[in-house]
Amino acid sequence: MPEEIRHRLSVWCAASVPEWERAERQIGYTIHGDAITILDRRPPAYPELGAAWSSTPLAQLRIDDPEPGRWSLYRRVSESDAWTREGPPDDDPLTLLDRVTR
Repeated sequence: MPEEIRHRLSVWCAASVPEWERAERQIGYTIHGDAITILDRRPPAYPELGAAWSSTPLAQLRIDDPEPGRWSLYRRVSESDAWTREGPPDDDPLTLLDRVTR
């Protein structure tokens, strides 16, 4: 994944949660192959047990799907592990993330 995309994603994630809410919620991402998964992260209910923050997938960006060089946005189908494509592809993955925040 190009460094420019990683940087823009980090900025987008940080801007997605107001500063006053960041102790209770964060937006992050992971990269696996050609897919970027956007995550809603929450602190452990019992931090004294040393548990890690939980992560819930919100969306996924995939490059070269369905066309080479283009990005597609995917959303989870309810609580299953299945993903479904949402809307048309775009050349800019962060443009697609505007749909996540709506």
